[in-house]
Amino acid sequence: MNYRIKRGDQEFGPYSLADLQQHMQTGHVSAEDLAQSEGMSEWVPVSQVLGNIPIPPMLQPGVYSGMDPNAALAQQIVPLPPNLPWPVLLLSYVSGITPLQFIAIFVWAWNMVQANWARKLSGNNAAMVLMCMYPAGIVSGWVAIAMGKGSGLSGFGALFILAGAICRIVGSFKIRDAMEEYYNTVENIGLSLSGVMTFFFSAIYIQFHINRIARWKKTGVLS
Repeated sequence: MNYRIKRGDQEFGPYSLADLQQHMQTGHVSAEDLAQSEGMSEWVPVSQVLGNIPIPPMLQPGVYSGMDPNAALAQQIVPLPPNLPWPVLLLSYVSGITPLQFIAIFVWAWNMVQANWARKLSGNNAAMVLMCMYPAGIVSGWVAIAMGKGSGLSGFGALFILAGAICRIVGSFKIRDAMEEYYNTVENIGLSLSGVMTFFFSAIYIQFHINRIARWKKTGVLS
């Protein structure tokens, strides 16, 4: 039997009884949190679900979902970023209204929102740094091309632009890695993102899965 956990307005799970025991031990779930199974009509405290079932002893470092128990104990449930409907991002790629400006500014800005969220998931700011380097490379490249017409500086400009584009791609994969790690350990829903889709559609594809996670938190079904 699986249980969903409710904390304030947020819902998590579903978790097996063994998962609840482990989450109690690591501090991800408290006895005051509410739990509900498919056969229950009301939410009840987790302590009532577990009853006299003993909580397993602290696991050895590295056993619990590949994390040090002390690090897992300190880690909190991370809220989702703003739920921007993914079709809006899709329109940004096909819109005939200043598409270059839309892609360069709006989509990059949303990548930054996603990268900041990934930083909270993993505790690593690599995605943020890479996304910041993307516009720096693009702007530096165009400046070098404009100033170096007819000289070797134009070639350096092209390299700057290429480097910026690579930073954005690598940054998208860092966001993907943070999502998969978090949603296969802390909130285990078996999340898996395609590398090919991440490469070609980055912000759109990542946002699509963020919206999937948001629906899961409301319905308990990862559609």
